[in-house]
Amino acid sequence: MRIIAGKIKGRKIKTANRFATRPTLSRVKASLFDMLGDRVKGICWLDLYSGTGNIGLEALSRGAKRVVFVENNPTQVKIIKQNIASLNFSEENISIYKKDVLKTIENLKEEFDIVYLAPPFLKDMCSPTIFAIAENKIAKPNGLIAVEHHKKEFLPETVETLRLTRQKRYGDIMISFYSA
Repeated sequence: MRIIAGKIKGRKIKTANRFATRPTLSRVKASLFDMLGDRVKGICWLDLYSGTGNIGLEALSRGAKRVVFVENNPTQVKIIKQNIASLNFSEENISIYKKDVLKTIENLKEEFDIVYLAPPFLKDMCSPTIFAIAENKIAKPNGLIAVEHHKKEFLPETVETLRLTRQKRYGDIMISFYSA
């Protein structure tokens, strides 16, 4: 797995056992960031269910000013920290929470321009996470929530002030966008 664009393009990202997580496919990651374009520069990014940190690290490479990683698996958190160190990112713009995503959302004291979540597929975690994001108002006005999920998972059209605005399919994988 590699960073695909930005200031550290081409650098490798360490991964764990390939069965421990479901990393975002390179073509899905490339498409996600192509759709976001320059919107990533200078923003605050929240990476929920972070895994190896692949998506948040890509956001940093592309100019995000702050990234918060949330991952409850201790092995994955260790890998995120190793990746941050090996890629020479400044830790002053990064926070890592080794906690449950829903509990962390309840306790976050900041808002984010982009919230990205990629929970385990078919575990009914997308909707509760979207509801928690809306209820706790962690997306900035005009913010964006990007949800990577299995095509069989149902996502609501609206959640409080969030509205489903776009969906793109990649085989069995979908990315759905909500606007705040």
